[in-house]
Amino acid sequence: MSGTGTGSRDDPLATTPDTVPSGCFWFLDPDGTLCLAPGCMARIQDPDAECLCDTLTSRHTRLKQRMRELKERQRYADTWWHALRAAVDAHPDKQAILADTRERAGR
Repeated sequence: MSGTGTGSRDDPLATTPDTVPSGCFWFLDPDGTLCLAPGCMARIQDPDAECLCDTLTSRHTRLKQRMRELKERQRYADTWWHALRAAVDAHPDKQAILADTRERAGR
């Protein structure tokens, strides 16, 4: 197992929220023992397992972006639906349009 030399308990590296490792990282214990601070479930269960921190973080980021896109798409669809419904409600042939729509939708 290789380490990144991120410091020890007695001689820690200066860190800020921007410099604390976001995933798994290795450090030297005061007695010189190489230790792992696991950041992902894979390494909690097996220190020799492949670290999944970057994979999970990037996947989470992609999913959050996709969620934002879907919410924006839904907002657009809701706006379109309300405008269309208002146009149909104002049309003199409203009942015929709604009946035709129900038939096409199989309802």
